[in-house]
Amino acid sequence: MKQVIFRIDFGMVSHGIAPLFVDGHATELGFWGLSSDIVRRLKRLSELYDRQVNWDNPTDQNWRISERDRHEFNALLPFVVSELQIALGERWQITVESEAI
Repeated sequence: MKQVIFRIDFGMVSHGIAPLFVDGHATELGFWGLSSDIVRRLKRLSELYDRQVNWDNPTDQNWRISERDRHEFNALLPFVVSELQIALGERWQITVESEAI
């Protein structure tokens, strides 16, 4: 069984990079042949993750993600991981490194 690491990071999906790492290397979204529904949910997860930073002033220590966005991210994360595991099948084992925010 092959290992893949699931790790959301800033701006990944919006730049065509999947939050799936093989042998320490990021992979392109197209590599996995994911359904449009999964890609759409990955994009949403990435958008929510990116909202943790005030991009107009990245050093803003008072910036906080909204409670609504935080709850949505935390609910969507395990759902997307489950969908990915089904899509990737038994040949891949997903190790989740992303945590709730």
